[in-house]
Amino acid sequence: MEELFRNDLVIVTREPGIIRVRRTTLPVIQTLNSGDIDALVSEFRIKVPLRERKNVGMLLDTRDAPMVLDDATMEPIRPLLNEVLMGFARHAILVKTAVGKLQATRRSREEANHRSATVTVFDDEAAALVFLRGEEPAAPPSRSSKR
Repeated sequence: MEELFRNDLVIVTREPGIIRVRRTTLPVIQTLNSGDIDALVSEFRIKVPLRERKNVGMLLDTRDAPMVLDDATMEPIRPLLNEVLMGFARHAILVKTAVGKLQATRRSREEANHRSATVTVFDDEAAALVFLRGEEPAAPPSRSSKR
C-alpha cells in the first residue's frame, strides 16, 4: 500500500488494483468549504491522474466516517465525489452497518442522475476488493451429503 495523500477528511492510498479513498472520523459539515473542496479535487487530480484510473477500481471506504443524515450536506461535496469516481473501471462504497448500506445505496441511486458511474455498495471489504479487481468471487464450499 502506498499513501498518496491525506488531510483531515480523507486518506488516499494505492493498493494492488485499486485506489482507496478512506474517510476519516471528522464530520464533513465541520470540515469543508468550497475552497477546501477545490483543493481536494486538485490534489486528487494530481495524485491520481485520469490516465492511471482506467484499469483500476476505486473504493470509497466510509466505515469510519460519521453518517451524513442531511441530504443537503451532500450537495457541496458533489464535485469531489464526481472527481473521485471519474474514469475508474469499477466503483464501490464500503460501509460498516446495514443502515449505512441502505443509505449509501439510496444516495447512489439518486446521484446516478449526476454522473455516469455506477457505484456498488458493500459491507464486506473482501467482497468489495474482489469486485473492484475484477476477480471471480470464491465459490461457496460444496456440501456433501452423507446418507
